[in-house]
Amino acid sequence: MSNNASITGTMTNVTRVALDSATWNMTGDSSVGTLNLGNGTISLGDGSAFHTLNVAGNFAGNDGTILFNTVLAGDDAATDKLIIGGDTSGTANVRVNNVAGAGARTDKGIELIQVGGASNGQFNLAGRAVGGQYEYFLHKGTGADGNWYLRSVLPTQPDPCVVDPSLPECNPALPGPDPDPVLRPEPGAYLANLQAAQNMFRIGYHDRHAGQNAGRAWARVDGSRNGFDAVSRQLDIRGNSQALTVGADVWRHDSGSSVGVMLSTGNATSTSTNELTGYYARGKVKGEALGLYGTLRAGNGADPYAGFYLDGSLQRAQFRNRVVGIGLADERYDSRAWQGAVETGYAFRVGGASNGGIYLEPQLQVGYNRWDNARHTEVNGTVVTAENANGMFGRAGVRLSGVTRWGNGAAEVQPYLAANWLHTRSESQIRMDDEVVDARIPRNRGEFSGGASVKFGNGIGAWGGLSLQKASGYHQTSAQVGVSYSW
Repeated sequence: MSNNASITGTMTNVTRVALDSATWNMTGDSSVGTLNLGNGTISLGDGSAFHTLNVAGNFAGNDGTILFNTVLAGDDAATDKLIIGGDTSGTANVRVNNVAGAGARTDKGIELIQVGGASNGQFNLAGRAVGGQYEYFLHKGTGADGNWYLRSVLPTQPDPCVVDPSLPECNPALPGPDPDPVLRPEPGAYLANLQAAQNMFRIGYHDRHAGQNAGRAWARVDGSRNGFDAVSRQLDIRGNSQALTVGADVWRHDSGSSVGVMLSTGNATSTSTNELTGYYARGKVKGEALGLYGTLRAGNGADPYAGFYLDGSLQRAQFRNRVVGIGLADERYDSRAWQGAVETGYAFRVGGASNGGIYLEPQLQVGYNRWDNARHTEVNGTVVTAENANGMFGRAGVRLSGVTRWGNGAAEVQPYLAANWLHTRSESQIRMDDEVVDARIPRNRGEFSGGASVKFGNGIGAWGGLSLQKASGYHQTSAQVGVSYSW
């Protein structure tokens, strides 16, 4: 067969088959005498059942492609098979379609091709074979074993047993190493999307309107960059996010107590790279949130920067997520969440001149995230769900600020430094089929920040700041700027 010819069906007792720029779509088990596969394609089935192609004699390849349907799981997984009784020569490509396989660690591997004679042909994996969180590669058997297997570990070139037969893994009487399975980078992109959504709209009292230096209407923009290791340190994840929030007080008291509404929009992008394979996947998140906030202030009327505050907020957020992997279909899914937080602090005046002051403010914040039960099924059949994303989060710290008045009160400037301890009970985890993938973001992190705010006599205010979060295997840098107006 040649010249773009195609046939759909089975062959039995055929002496010789040669395909060159042609296609054979098998619909059942078939048997032929010899097979020459040029620049053509043999599809062993459509995945509804598993078929076997028996070649009694020799197989010769010339850059053709064989498509296998396989349940990507453990060694005994169901799969289409190619059984060759004679010798193999030349090269051919193998493409694998996962049939609802959840992925698993393999030992010997899933046998795709069985060779009875001299196994001199080379079979190369075309595209990617992924199941659950695992990446599969095509391996040739070692020593006298000339069969070809799918394993969830990287192929070793050259064969270490040929280079050094004394290695423990080359002697079945001795225990050999248990190599770690290779993970696909897409789980890292899912984790980055979840982590970005968990933090995108987390806004506190001083974040909204520079604290005591408040305005009735305000807007803030913040951006952050982060990075963390995930899943046995195979995946390196880097991301950045931006968010815009606008708000306004609908009620305000002379003491500074207020109730208001806020609207946020944001986006985040990330790249998850497997350090072993070089494969990478990109994650993208776009979200919006609508929220309410309220602040109770009880301070010294003669000193508006000192005293007690109690602040609370409640937000409803929705996110549109995307994961893009090399050679795989784009995955799109939605997620939604509630977030509430309560924060309190007390600013003590500890010094300063008559036209300003120095203040020390201990702070405490406690909040809770609750995610809707999100579930996404990938094109390859892998089921992805958020795992233990609900939970408490908290912050405890201290803020040191100074206030000075310029131009006979025409402007008030308040620089600050802050140190916080951050803690979370929610997890940055996902479940891919039956296995949990953990971003391993530490529950406890340190945060250091600094910045300044300024308020002019005409009611216009502005503020900005930088912050750094740090923990083992995790780092994040952030910047924010804001403006406000009082009338």
